[in-house]
Amino acid sequence: MEAKISIIIVTFNRSREVKEAVSTLMNQSVKPFEIIVVDDASNPPLTMEVDSENFSLIRFNEEQGLSKSRNIGINAAKGDYVAFLDDDTVLSENWVEAVQKGINSGAEVLGGPLEPLFLAKPPNWWNKKDFGFMAGVGNAYDQQIWGANMIFKRTVFRKIGLFNTQLGRQKGKLWSCEDDQIIRKAKSCLHPLFVTEAKVLHLVKPNKLSLNYLFKWNFYEGKSKKILDKRNPLIVSYEILTVLKNMLNPLVMFNKKSRVKQILNLFNLFGELN
Repeated sequence: MEAKISIIIVTFNRSREVKEAVSTLMNQSVKPFEIIVVDDASNPPLTMEVDSENFSLIRFNEEQGLSKSRNIGINAAKGDYVAFLDDDTVLSENWVEAVQKGINSGAEVLGGPLEPLFLAKPPNWWNKKDFGFMAGVGNAYDQQIWGANMIFKRTVFRKIGLFNTQLGRQKGKLWSCEDDQIIRKAKSCLHPLFVTEAKVLHLVKPNKLSLNYLFKWNFYEGKSKKILDKRNPLIVSYEILTVLKNMLNPLVMFNKKSRVKQILNLFNLFGELN
């Protein structure tokens, strides 16, 4: 008997994108047991007509944030497994089937590749391996499980708890690391499985390729790490001085990709120190 998979998508002001994501779920080779869309106070409110008894829409009038919205989705889910997708993803047609095969192997925590679907040409200095994670793509290199494509057996949350509501996107801020923390907890008691066939395309809009976005993303990742890791500020300050020293290296100064990486590292550390 196949496991029942509840799929949770939290959305905020992405009506067109989330409808496309749900459409790709409805056209799977194996139909999902349940689809739950959590509308985190979109303006205007999200409306969806989906021809399925297994679809439900949860609507908030006040923004809850990504993590709290996911937690509410977990509590509403009826499946044996709970999957999380971003609202700007497009699934391969055999995604559910591939996840089912992973579950049948005995896995309780799973994830799959996140590949880019560019809406604009990336800058010459940008590449998926060095900068893709800031746009939510490129996890296949190290077979890491990321929030836009991850699956848990529902009973796992009894062991590790729910998402930390201090982390994750909220109130227009790019707080992050909520998936990192939950995966860390899962790894402490379980062995996650990376399912290469469970591929998801993640939209990469032009703004996510801009330096302004990357600066902001790194600053808030640093602030999120401060909550997650609680590192000694003296250690962080020393790392800032080390990066500044590295930036004086001619090999860094005259190579745009290297220069950008060091500047982004600084924003990350400043966020952690903030």
